Formats: sequence, structure tokens, C-alpha cells
Amino acid sequence: MGKFVENLKDKITAERVAIFFGLLSTCLIVALVVVVVHRDNLWQQLSEAKEKLDVLEDYIQANVLTYISNQIQPKAHSEF
Repeated sequence: MGKFVENLKDKITAERVAIFFGLLSTCLIVALVVVVVHRDNLWQQLSEAKEKLDVLEDYIQANVLTYISNQIQPKAHSEF
């Protein structure tokens, strides 16, 4: 067991530790950028969907008002 620990100490050098942490930080930065870009894309899609829903709501309300006014007017004219 003592020889294993000595071999392990020989293999773990400052240069290898620095390389490991350099690679680790690079991977974390890439992952962070991917998450931020994906989140920004989701916000953009959400705002586009909200705009489409607003247009649809305006269209439906205009048609409902037109339908209601068309339903009321013929009855009023037919009673006279």
C-alpha cells in the first residue's frame, strides 16, 4: 500500500493539477455559455409567442364583437 501512495504522489504533479483545473474551468465556461444562450433563446421564443397570442386575442375579440352585433341587429330590424 505504501508503494501505491508513493507512485500516486509521483504521478500527481503541479503541472498535471494545473492542466486538470484548466480543462475543468474551460468545460465549465463552455457549459455556462451554452446555458445562457439557450435561456436567451427561450426568452425570445416566449416573447414571440406572447406577441402571437396578443394578435390572436385581438382577432378573436374583433370577431366576437362583430358576431354579437350581427346577431343583435337583425332581430331589432325584424321586430319593426
